Amino acid sequence: MRSAGLTPWQPPAAFGEYRLLQPLGRGAMGEVYLAHDTVLDRLVAVKFIAGVAPDEVQRERFRTEARAIARVQHPNVVGIHRVGEVGDRPYLVSEFLRGDSLDRLPRPVPWERVLEIGIGLSRGLAAAHRQGVLHRDLKPANALLTEDGQVKLLDFGVAKLLDVAMAPVGPGLLPERQAGG
Repeated sequence: MRSAGLTPWQPPAAFGEYRLLQPLGRGAMGEVYLAHDTVLDRLVAVKFIAGVAPDEVQRERFRTEARAIARVQHPNVVGIHRVGEVGDRPYLVSEFLRGDSLDRLPRPVPWERVLEIGIGLSRGLAAAHRQGVLHRDLKPANALLTEDGQVKLLDFGVAKLLDVAMAPVGPGLLPERQAGG
């Protein structure tokens, strides 16, 4: 939401070891830029909170997203490299992925490919759930098929973090009534 007379924040072209190259996309929660990490000499994606000035609720959601991604280290989940602030604006740095989101795949998708994508998504979600992370916004736009054919879960902006020490629930762990007994 824009306030009258306020200009949306623009990130600096360079900060720390990062040099922004071009915008990659914008969503409800943030803006993502392609950047060059000058220390490690690699391309990365840098996400900033979108809008004029982030409030504490937005900042906490952003921190939750960063913690969620950091908890889940899996080949089917985007990797996070760093979290920080430039000025008063939080940012997170993640791996840069070449490919297209699933909502941009040409149709029809062969059933064999659908199966491979589904297995990759299931593995990524299972890894997240094992770490107490609920994605809560799974949709084709939030998963990417890389150029080498790997599927990656993205955008943990509305994720919920659970206590990983919580006891698992399964057969034999539920009260008899809930287990159908």
